[in-house]
Amino acid sequence: MNNWLIDEQWLDESAAWLMPPPPQLIQSNNNSPYHSFGDYAYPTIERLTPTYMDNNILNFYKLYSDGSSIIPNVISNRNKIKRAFSREYRTLYCLGKGGFGQVYEGQRRSDNSSVVIKFLPKDRILNWGTFEGERVPYEIEILWRLRGVPGVVRILEHFEEADRFIFVMEKIPNSCTLFDLVMESPALGNTELLRHLFREIIHINITLQMYGVWHRDCKPENIIYCKNDRSLRFIDFGSAAPVQSEDFHEFQGTLEIMVPEWILQRRYNGEKACVWTIGVCLYFLLYRQYPFRSKADIIKGRLNLPYLTSVSKEIYHTMKQCININENRRPKLNNLQYLSWLDITY
Repeated sequence: MNNWLIDEQWLDESAAWLMPPPPQLIQSNNNSPYHSFGDYAYPTIERLTPTYMDNNILNFYKLYSDGSSIIPNVISNRNKIKRAFSREYRTLYCLGKGGFGQVYEGQRRSDNSSVVIKFLPKDRILNWGTFEGERVPYEIEILWRLRGVPGVVRILEHFEEADRFIFVMEKIPNSCTLFDLVMESPALGNTELLRHLFREIIHINITLQMYGVWHRDCKPENIIYCKNDRSLRFIDFGSAAPVQSEDFHEFQGTLEIMVPEWILQRRYNGEKACVWTIGVCLYFLLYRQYPFRSKADIIKGRLNLPYLTSVSKEIYHTMKQCININENRRPKLNNLQYLSWLDITY
């Protein structure tokens, strides 16, 4: 009976959620940037805990203390019965292809609900992780760990086949990529929508940092915009990595968001690179194009900044600070949420 109730809570999107404490970095002998989430201290329950609605605080603590034995059993039992992907879902049309996988719109056979399906050939997987004792692509591990976190696309389930991994994600209704929204909309300028979008991008990156993750490929094509409530979801965690105190010495993003210190020194700091990508996103929101077209432009800091009367000096200043070629002059990620121009209303 308990298992049934908890399983229903996981499936109910309307259930309220409590944010678990942010992960704490602990010492590890593994110096690889691809090390597993095992190097972080997480709460006993791997996913977010549903809010307890009873008024008896003693019962709350009993449920919370018993949760570590109840919830993992529910999760583990789900995977004991191996099911074939083709029996559960049908694949429809292609949404996009990259060097490491393909993304399709799909449909769940049981109720015809729309989903998004990503196929990852095993011979192209660079980053590996673990989930529930099984070796999986690192992207799958991260999505399960972040399931229920605001601003992150929700994974539904995953499958392993002989030559590939498949994972199924929610399909956001009435949505588009942030790239398409900007290209199809009138110039955002100093509009309330621009401030809302930029504020959301900052907050999601701060949330990911709290959970010990850098997305490392934050760009408009990897952000979904829901037209119903104007919420954003980050997708494509294929380049993501755990937060670490030392610099990164490998780069898996794209030229559009590449930082100059990687080109010049083959290294970069996770937070400073994140702030750079946020600045690139702000530039795109304003000009409908990326600021740099080549590595030469990036290392020279050569910016084409046509004057827009609809854009305030504060917005220009923020953008130039974030994509400053000197990484030490970029603002702290957490400080971006306190920018005064983000709260201006007209």
